[in-house]
Amino acid sequence: MKDYYLYHKNGHSFFIFGKSQGVWELACGELAEDIKEACIDALIIRFDDDVPELFYHHGKRKVVEVRAKKYSLSHIYLNNSYVGSIEHDKYSKQFEYHLENDSLLTDDNVQKYIGMIQRGELKWIKDDIR
Repeated sequence: MKDYYLYHKNGHSFFIFGKSQGVWELACGELAEDIKEACIDALIIRFDDDVPELFYHHGKRKVVEVRAKKYSLSHIYLNNSYVGSIEHDKYSKQFEYHLENDSLLTDDNVQKYIGMIQRGELKWIKDDIR
């Protein structure tokens, strides 16, 4: 676990945030709940490289992760639950994807992630040998 220190503008108070088993938390210090959640959102966006998107649904944080796998494949997770995949076909040179039926994500979301992979904003392991 790596700790991240955030200092109050008075320079004396500090707050320690950390990520343990994939979950960000306030490890030391006290903050109002909305400020704490805003800090965690900022840490996720800044330091989680596999996270192309974060949004709220019915008041709950939803974190999208696109995790690169071997053989030009990426899995899509929503709050650590599998919701789909993106694959690059070595013959057609096109990206194809699959989304689970009950996912909150849409085709437009996945098209955005594919664009991010193409621009190098998300990791992609190109491996044409199976």
